[in-house]
Amino acid sequence: MLATIGFIRPVSAQTAEAAKTITLNVQNRPIKEVLTLIERQSDYIFVYYDNILDIHRKVTLKVTNQPISAVLKQLFAGTDNTWKLSGRQIVIGRSVTAAAATPRKITRITGVVRDQNNDPLIGVTIRIKARPNIGTATDINGKYLLDVYPDEVLEFSYVGYKSQDVSVAGQEIVDVVMLQNDAILDAVEVVGYGVQKKISVIGSQQTIATKELKVPVANLTQGLAGRVSGLVSVQRTSEPGFDDANIYIRGISTLTASMSAPLTLVDGVPRSFSNVDPEDIESFSILKDASATAVYGVRGANGVIIINTKSGLKGRPKFSVRYTEGLTKPTKITDFADGATYMEMSNEASLTRGGGKLYSQEIIDKTRRGEDPYLYPDVDWMKQILRNFSRNRSANVNVQGGSDKAVYYIGLAYYDENGMYKDTKLADYNSNTFYRRYNVTSNLTLNPFRTTEIKLGIQGYLANANYPASSQASIFESAYFTPPTYIAPLYPDGKLGAFSGGDINPVAQLGATGYANQWRSQVYSNLRITQQIYKGLSVSGMFSFDTYNYTSNRFTKTPNTYHATGRDANGNLLYEQTRQGTENLAYSLSAKGNRAIYLEAAVNYRNTFGRHTVSGMMLFNQSDEINTKATNVEEALPYRFRGLAGRFTYSFDDRYFGEFNFGYNGSENFAPKNRYGFFPSVGLGWVISNEPFFRGATEVIQYLKLRGTWGRVGNSQISGRRFAYLATVKDTNDTSYQFGKNMDQTYGTTAIDEYAVDVTWEIADKTNIGLDMRLLNNKFNLQFDAFKESRKGIYLRRTSIPSYFGMINNPYGNIGKVENKGIEMSVSYANSWRDWSLSVMGNYSFNRNKVLEDDSTVAYPWQKTIGNKVDQRFGLIALGLFESPEEIAAAPVQVGDTRPGDIRYKDINGDGKIDEYDKVPIGWGSVPEIVYGFGFSVGWKGLSLSAMFQGAAHVDAILSGEGVLPFAQGSSRGNLQSNITDRWTEANPRQDVFYPRLSIGNMNMNYEASTWWLKNTSYLRLKNIELSYTLPDRWMKRIHINNARIFIQGVNLLTFSKFKLWDVELGDGRGAKYPNIGSVSLGINFNF
Repeated sequence: MLATIGFIRPVSAQTAEAAKTITLNVQNRPIKEVLTLIERQSDYIFVYYDNILDIHRKVTLKVTNQPISAVLKQLFAGTDNTWKLSGRQIVIGRSVTAAAATPRKITRITGVVRDQNNDPLIGVTIRIKARPNIGTATDINGKYLLDVYPDEVLEFSYVGYKSQDVSVAGQEIVDVVMLQNDAILDAVEVVGYGVQKKISVIGSQQTIATKELKVPVANLTQGLAGRVSGLVSVQRTSEPGFDDANIYIRGISTLTASMSAPLTLVDGVPRSFSNVDPEDIESFSILKDASATAVYGVRGANGVIIINTKSGLKGRPKFSVRYTEGLTKPTKITDFADGATYMEMSNEASLTRGGGKLYSQEIIDKTRRGEDPYLYPDVDWMKQILRNFSRNRSANVNVQGGSDKAVYYIGLAYYDENGMYKDTKLADYNSNTFYRRYNVTSNLTLNPFRTTEIKLGIQGYLANANYPASSQASIFESAYFTPPTYIAPLYPDGKLGAFSGGDINPVAQLGATGYANQWRSQVYSNLRITQQIYKGLSVSGMFSFDTYNYTSNRFTKTPNTYHATGRDANGNLLYEQTRQGTENLAYSLSAKGNRAIYLEAAVNYRNTFGRHTVSGMMLFNQSDEINTKATNVEEALPYRFRGLAGRFTYSFDDRYFGEFNFGYNGSENFAPKNRYGFFPSVGLGWVISNEPFFRGATEVIQYLKLRGTWGRVGNSQISGRRFAYLATVKDTNDTSYQFGKNMDQTYGTTAIDEYAVDVTWEIADKTNIGLDMRLLNNKFNLQFDAFKESRKGIYLRRTSIPSYFGMINNPYGNIGKVENKGIEMSVSYANSWRDWSLSVMGNYSFNRNKVLEDDSTVAYPWQKTIGNKVDQRFGLIALGLFESPEEIAAAPVQVGDTRPGDIRYKDINGDGKIDEYDKVPIGWGSVPEIVYGFGFSVGWKGLSLSAMFQGAAHVDAILSGEGVLPFAQGSSRGNLQSNITDRWTEANPRQDVFYPRLSIGNMNMNYEASTWWLKNTSYLRLKNIELSYTLPDRWMKRIHINNARIFIQGVNLLTFSKFKLWDVELGDGRGAKYPNIGSVSLGINFNF
């Protein structure tokens, strides 16, 4: 059949009209579309037979003001097509005689395709440019093999990377390094309940490269900070097994921080991803605005994280092995003052308030000299309970392969970490901390028929952990409040030290109070069937069953403790027993568990009509979660979600895009009339760089896209309350009613929580505008977003109802409103030269929330939460330190014995005294407003070095409690920080000291929450650094190993911050927590 392409135009006698120059910049476009673009710029019409031209052949071409002949030469180079100009017609033919006249010799070529980090790329498509229906793909080692003619050109293409054309030129080995190009037109991205071409994605979302997740940590959440914009991650502890980072997408937008966590999906099902092994992850996506999350309705208000695990590949079994062995070390351990300094500061603090010396100089000198550490102890409790180094190790072995009918992936992983506690050897049982986890991941994809796909996935883990019977909180609390001179931790004959009353010392808590051994197991399973009905139309269904079990066997005892009172004539220690212990371990069992069932059914449609592309999706889902270890009726009732989701998209010529999404969800927490909510979103996108008028600018800007979305999402999570529309009651004898003249008491039923029949959804209206751009021949990428969210109807208890109304608990209502807005930006650059490759990246996020409505009642307007941040602190304004009695006399009255060197506060309400009514909003809060990350990767041949820095700003901590505030609980409780000498004294009356005048007894207002104790905890951290070397294949082929790579990797090695007392992410208080951890690991990975 003869085909022509073109538009009907007036015919001109002047052939020069047709011969105008051509300007084009197209990437990976069908040749038929390119011919149409040429016709639009000229009066030429292309004429050809269908069997002559492969109209689906993809073309990448960039020309500026070139004559038509030069353009056609490039367009058909390396093909068997010919062209001929005949007036306004360009006739396309095929050269048969030339090919037949000179037979060409076929050559078998091989090669390896790698990325700019020298890692092999699996599944890269290699096609012969002149014969695009002939090609192959790289295997698990990045290798390929192909029979070609010596003069042919190969096209290498891969999702997320820039396509490359490479001439064979008679070579037998053709190795290629591919450059990342996240905005490639045919790339796809994971979106809610599916995938879309990247160019058509309108919502604000980002992906994390899976190689960036391969960090030697137990918990996947620990490796996310600084990787992408919009994700806030705060690590409050690194205790093995309890080390989930707090994750927020675009900060906190509701009044309950615990209800701000994003929805996380693993293989399309709501699941935790903390224990997923990084080697098993295929894609990691973060959805941020309403257009991206509206399809999740009730559960999408706080953003969505989507993780897909790896699938199989066609071919023979291919194995991959990765093993690391590492040393771990606390990022920062609190440094306490020594015993002699403690006693000197104690004397000073007592004398300054009119007391006497608490310690004689003789005792101080004996302590300083270490004359008798059992009678005059000098103990650094942090060094007594924590070791300098510990270890971790990880291993992963996976295999993938398959045939035309079935492909599979199986992964096995092991992680082992020893804790930072010292081995006290005080008992014949193990009370130290360890965490061991075993993972299995298996995914099977079947294609029994051409139009049918069946996916079966089973994943799970088994974890065993061991801990001291005393919690980490109590151990570190003891280390903070036990002075260094209080007791010796252990006497030479094995007796445990404790003072009168039998207070347990931290070492005894660690090693002599028993242990707890825990087992945790989780199994994920899902079955998905997809059936193609017609071209572009498919239906699918999914069923998943998950189960989780937790068991803790706790063995406890109370040890005998003693206090050394002196020595006898022979020098033997004399003891006083301070606690009578127990001989045997007591046993207790605790268990938790749940089962979850998830159902999903969907219809999908996608088709292209000329330059128009439409798609649609309708989906039903339902989930049920059952507490298998319920202790009451409410816990035994299943948690249930049910809803519909839909998406409809339209695009024209890859220039204009429109999208409508919705979620329709039900929640158990609301009365029937409010049970279901409708949550829509709309979005528009414009790829300006594909416009004809933009062609002249494509030499500078290769890609430019504008995005805008608005949407509404819901939240039904209610802290500590289910079935809010029902009242809760009790019938006990602790509440009575009084009647009659004699006020007779009658016991009866009492309402605990009043019913809230009108309570309904918490609603979030989200607006987002964004820009995507590529420059420098697609090597530089930029993404920018600005967003605003208005959260209303937040579920809170009312506080304005007076107590004389007689309610035990005030009722709930949709009375809160919060606004959150900010900006995000991500940039990246990648390039390569011969044996060198370089990539750099950076991201920045800022968000600020503000309370617009709540039900708080305060005495003064400056104490309202309205207008302030969600996590706003309130405290006094410190104006400095008093310098003289006269200044004190002229100042507002402060409680207690106020003297020079004490903190001077601002009298906000002007009533002449300092009290709680003078407290105002202070500080930024414990969750940073600004987070950022930047890094680089440079490669030379097989050698590669990469580093990633992560930081936070607009964040602070307020100090409080024993061990930080000197002698806050008197002279016998509380350690002192090593910077205690930086204090106000009469001999050193500086205003810039860390501590005001020290005090014991007759306490004043120095330790009130105030700006004096508010410390900036902004920081920059070297989050990850790696040096690797890929061994040449010629070294390894004898043992049939490919792509062997050795590496050394560091995590959390350096932190730069003005705050020095403890790790900056531990937050408010005194840092009395299990410390955060850094590590250095040596590893190897290889394939065979």
